[in-house]
Amino acid sequence: MFLSEALERFDVDVDREAAYLLMSEIASNAARHGKEPIDVSISVEEEGLRVSVLDRGAGFDPEELRFDRDFSSHPQAEGGWGLQVVHNLSSEWGVQRRDDGTEVWFRL
Repeated sequence: MFLSEALERFDVDVDREAAYLLMSEIASNAARHGKEPIDVSISVEEEGLRVSVLDRGAGFDPEELRFDRDFSSHPQAEGGWGLQVVHNLSSEWGVQRRDDGTEVWFRL
């Protein structure tokens, strides 16, 4: 509901299904790999919709991720698929380690 309300209030023209999917991916990663509390923020910037999730975990280095994997050749592989979806569907995304945790964000 939170994202729906923000999209209505900001009246932003984005692929809503992609926005829901990508927010779900980065929020579930924060819940699975990070530490509570978890904060979600949504804003509209000149570049488009920006969604970020901040958790209190140590984070990860996105340079260590591989986005050249073929889904069909590794159907049993665990991990990394969600961020590959974020990488493929967003116009931009990133990870910022902060003093108070790790922020993962994307733009559409």
